[in-house]
Amino acid sequence: MSVGGPWVGARVAIVAGKGGVGSSTVAAAMALGAARDGLDVLFVSVDGRPGMGTLLGGRELDDRERELGKVDGSGRLRGRTIPAHQAFTDYLEIKGIGAVVRRAAAAASLPMIAAATPGLEHLMILARVKEFERDGHADLIVVDAPPAGRATAFLQSALAVSDLVTTGPVREQADEVIEMLHDPARSRVMAVTLPEETPVTEAIELTAEVDRLSIGHLPLVVNGCWPELPGLAKSPGMASRSHQLKLSADAKRVLESASGFGRARQMQQEEQIDRLTAAVEQPIIRLPRLTTARLGPSDLPVLADALTGDEGGAS
Repeated sequence: MSVGGPWVGARVAIVAGKGGVGSSTVAAAMALGAARDGLDVLFVSVDGRPGMGTLLGGRELDDRERELGKVDGSGRLRGRTIPAHQAFTDYLEIKGIGAVVRRAAAAASLPMIAAATPGLEHLMILARVKEFERDGHADLIVVDAPPAGRATAFLQSALAVSDLVTTGPVREQADEVIEMLHDPARSRVMAVTLPEETPVTEAIELTAEVDRLSIGHLPLVVNGCWPELPGLAKSPGMASRSHQLKLSADAKRVLESASGFGRARQMQQEEQIDRLTAAVEQPIIRLPRLTTARLGPSDLPVLADALTGDEGGAS
């Protein structure tokens, strides 16, 4: 694996963050970057968020694995979703239960069983990921996890089920998932945040929970960072005089308002990143704020480059 990629060191990368921070986009950028490094990558969307397949240059994702966009070099990029009912059906198939019973169980029993066994749905999804990892189905499996609040339950699911189920095949699945999660050579978690107070608080909490669960970390990503603009330190009047320009009073007011907003955003950003740095131990990667209304396949390489350090940076 590339020494520059944050995916180094694990075969399963679980990417999670508060809703709205762009964790799905970061997961897609990681998948693209790793594939460009020559890896065979499987991108798994747990919630099946719309648009991820097209962002990665392919068709919309569903529960059928398919090739996504082509990458330069020897890498390969595939994607799919793992709905809970599909994971449960796969589990029954692995256990050799007949097709008719399997369909009936998947269609009718899962909601009832899941309600009686907290964490079972998430466990089935992680168990499917574990099967992919154990079988060497891909060099790297990038898991686009549920948003931060649900991500904690997602990661805790195996322990929750193991506390409730003492024997049998479900307990075996829970134990095998716990074994995978506790092995940093097999799986690690990447937390994603924005440089804002509430997302940073949730990222710190998620990181602490990952530590408590004895799961390994990947670098923490601060998404949507504003660029450093040293010129904002100058007032519009000073800047205009240094360039021998004359500004009207109205122009000065408009420019001062804009530069004041920029200074405030930069100050807020640095305060939150400093707060994050003081609270977590893993490296922090900053990803740039892209000035586009809707991200497309042409934008994703910019974020993939920033993840590897070709653009942006780590601290």
